[in-house]
Amino acid sequence: MRAAADHEYTIVNRNALLVTRHPIVVAASEFIDHRQTTSPDTRRAEELAAATCLPIAADDQLHNALFYLYWRDQKLTLRDQSTKNTVDICIDFCAGKHKHRLQFGGGYGQPLARAINAKANETDNTHKVCDATGGLGQDAFVFASLGCQVVILERSPIIYALLQDGIQRAQQDQEMVNIAQRMKVCPMDSRQLPGNWTEASLPATVYLDPMYPHTAKSAAAKKGMQTLQRLLPLEHQLSGGNPDPDAREEQSLLLSALQTATQRVAVKRPVKAPALPGPAPVGSIKSPNTRYDLYNAQDY
Repeated sequence: MRAAADHEYTIVNRNALLVTRHPIVVAASEFIDHRQTTSPDTRRAEELAAATCLPIAADDQLHNALFYLYWRDQKLTLRDQSTKNTVDICIDFCAGKHKHRLQFGGGYGQPLARAINAKANETDNTHKVCDATGGLGQDAFVFASLGCQVVILERSPIIYALLQDGIQRAQQDQEMVNIAQRMKVCPMDSRQLPGNWTEASLPATVYLDPMYPHTAKSAAAKKGMQTLQRLLPLEHQLSGGNPDPDAREEQSLLLSALQTATQRVAVKRPVKAPALPGPAPVGSIKSPNTRYDLYNAQDY
């Protein structure tokens, strides 16, 4: 990864033009198409910068950033320039891979559905799930497609903005609107779960997918996850937090989930990874590469 301290940026401000240093920025202009024709309207960029607490960089300075947010073809996109190969990440629930998952994902019999206790005979919106580690929203989309009412928590302002943009666009798509309307994203640290719900809104299941180091075997298939593994520690460090969550933070996350769910907590882990520190799971559901550890929330 390139050293963040070596980069200078021309920061665009309504009142001044100044030079500062920052490894994560917002592009000043909108990219209208793949020819990268820019729009002079910076209103959305200013709103995004305010929401994410990031500076706005002039277009000719973007090559210096490790990461930057920009609008491309009306989709909010995160460009990862922190390694040799540039990667663009956007959340598009209307893309082919999500439609393929709807058709061939296994329905209520798939391990993920069994892990959150989703059942086909439940009426729409009766099973409430909190995805407390939202990430790029793939699992939350599956929950919503199974008829669950899903609240996604995401403490990263950057990932929250990507999720919010993806959900809003899906709500305008005729094929995805019913699923997207069951998804809501909130900017919150999952360890603040207890006390932030009314009795009637408490989720039956809290789902956790903590960040876990990727392996060379999974590198090619999970470029989005690799970008998160580079971005989030840097983002937490810039905000004064701990860039590398330790066992105490993971245990705190699990206990917060157990104190919030009314039925169970499901934790997604690589199949050979240890369980999260803290209470032992009461069972697990396995697939070839993944294990879902289950905890009975009614015991806490």
